[in-house]
Amino acid sequence: MEQPKIKNIIFDLGNTLIFFDHSYFYDGLANLEKGLNANKLKKFISNKKLDVKINTGRITSREFFRAVKKKFDIKTSYSDFIYLYSDVFWENKPMIRLLENLIEKKKHKIFLLSNTDPSHFNFILKNFPSVNLIKNKVLSYKMKSAKPEKKIFVDMMQKYNITPESSVFIDDIKAYIVSAQKLKFNTIHYTTHKSFLKKFNKLVRY
Repeated sequence: MEQPKIKNIIFDLGNTLIFFDHSYFYDGLANLEKGLNANKLKKFISNKKLDVKINTGRITSREFFRAVKKKFDIKTSYSDFIYLYSDVFWENKPMIRLLENLIEKKKHKIFLLSNTDPSHFNFILKNFPSVNLIKNKVLSYKMKSAKPEKKIFVDMMQKYNITPESSVFIDDIKAYIVSAQKLKFNTIHYTTHKSFLKKFNKLVRY
């Protein structure tokens, strides 16, 4: 049976279109705050699931800041804290070029499906304007749900009338790929750009 034609291309954001490294935040704040250990900061955020809570809109950026401030008695201002928290990204240039090319050709509907929070996403839009070319954005903090939960995929499908069989979902995290596959999406696990292109060019005619 011939594979259905791909009509929708759904991109992940972090470590797919835009690379990131949260250690820039942990190390940056530890450098400003005397006696703050970067690993302890990372462990606290993970143990308290502050990253999950901010990504699903259950806490605000300011509440996230207050939790860290209370725990470690940090003196850094909120604005400096959020800048350090957000300044952890850099562009995946070949992927951004591909994105721009796809948008220019207008042969496919392009979507963004990202686990993110308002501070990170606003920083990305300001510093990586190509991301704003994607008109259809499905963001975890707005959806109150995050990958790999089934809900965020189903909500996206319903909101945009997406048929999984005619769509391809691209993500760097295997667990998220598996969730999409269970819903019958075509998927590409993004590991290297070379291997991605090989799979993408087989699947998508553009």
